[in-house]
Amino acid sequence: MRKIYTVLLLGTIFTISVVTSLLNVPMAMAVETEVVSKYVDANLPLADPSSTMWKNATPVEVPLSGQVAIAPKNLKPSVPGIRVRSLNNRKWLAFLLEWDDPTKDMGGALLDFKDSVAIQFPTEEGSPFYCMGQSGGSVEILHWRADFQKDIEDGSLNAQDIFPNMWNTIYPAGYESDFLSATGAGNTMSQLNRITPVEDLVAGGAGTLTEQLHNDAVGWADWADGKWRAVIGRPMVTADGEDAQLDSGVSTSFALAVWDGGKGEIDGKKAVSAWLNLKVEAPPRKLASNREGVTFSDLPKDRIFFTLSGFMILLGAVAGSTWMFARRR
Repeated sequence: MRKIYTVLLLGTIFTISVVTSLLNVPMAMAVETEVVSKYVDANLPLADPSSTMWKNATPVEVPLSGQVAIAPKNLKPSVPGIRVRSLNNRKWLAFLLEWDDPTKDMGGALLDFKDSVAIQFPTEEGSPFYCMGQSGGSVEILHWRADFQKDIEDGSLNAQDIFPNMWNTIYPAGYESDFLSATGAGNTMSQLNRITPVEDLVAGGAGTLTEQLHNDAVGWADWADGKWRAVIGRPMVTADGEDAQLDSGVSTSFALAVWDGGKGEIDGKKAVSAWLNLKVEAPPRKLASNREGVTFSDLPKDRIFFTLSGFMILLGAVAGSTWMFARRR
């Protein structure tokens, strides 16, 4: 009888484990700290930090430390931590980033540094050096800048805005691009009509940071009551070879950086995180049912095989134990 009970127990455990896996039933287990990009079947709030949709995503508190690997170093960062949420709809992936900052620093004027925040992804498998990658290990960086958002809200500043007492009789009125060397050369840092406050950058180590010619990144930020709330988003899959390609149902690394312009933080003077894990949640699997029965067309063949095998083992164990019990009687 012990053998019969053992077979029954093993068959039952196997069947339960396979069925729970098939139906995506959560089971208790130890998990590492990570940010989960919650799947939603809707358009993402790519320019709305206050959207109630963000409540669908679980917030994660991420500690930050000073960047001390590359000059200029930041031994005493002013931002000790940041709260992270993420959403995806299989086409776009977006983050909501929240951090404390007592002053709203939009930059724009000479020596007037701006607040900003950045997200970094490795463009290849693995996690290169967390400060802008390394040779042979490039990274994509999505960088929201308060001064770029100010340009969109108020219009770009020209030389007379920055130096109101300047005297100029050389350049014609209107500042045509022919007389603005950086703008005329197509320098993306000197755009007069910005459409997004987020830069899409690529780097392969310190001193290699370059803005991509094609920018898919979007976002927006609000400041209130001593706190920034910034949204950064981009398509999950792009045709750009310099972009990190993201896919639902998989995990990837990412890292964060924050600058407090009011404290003179710029370039390497920033607060940074270590590499973090991002799990991009896939849409839930659905068992399509109707009056004719249940179909498993959406399920992988291996899961169907193991599920049916589990049921067969269980049925065989029950039948065998019944037969042996009948013989003994």
